[in-house]
Amino acid sequence: MTDKFAHTVYMYDTVKGTSTAVTNEYIQAPRGVCVGPGDTVMVCSENMNSVMHLTVDGDFLGTYFVDMQLCVSKDGTRLSVTNCAKGATNL
Repeated sequence: MTDKFAHTVYMYDTVKGTSTAVTNEYIQAPRGVCVGPGDTVMVCSENMNSVMHLTVDGDFLGTYFVDMQLCVSKDGTRLSVTNCAKGATNL
């Protein structure tokens, strides 16, 4: 779960019954979260134009900077990239 205004990602472990609040200088207005490869989490950071890569424990793995919008399918097999109405961006 994300809190756009608090710049925070909340990680919940339903097996252990624990939760962790994750903050990072690159997590700015997090908007979307999906499951990444190998039990990791991908977080779209709107204000940074980036995708954060986190472990399920909330540890930082990396940042992927992009100047366009990204979306991952529910089954995790497809990545969609779109341009903005403000101008065309190429990948």
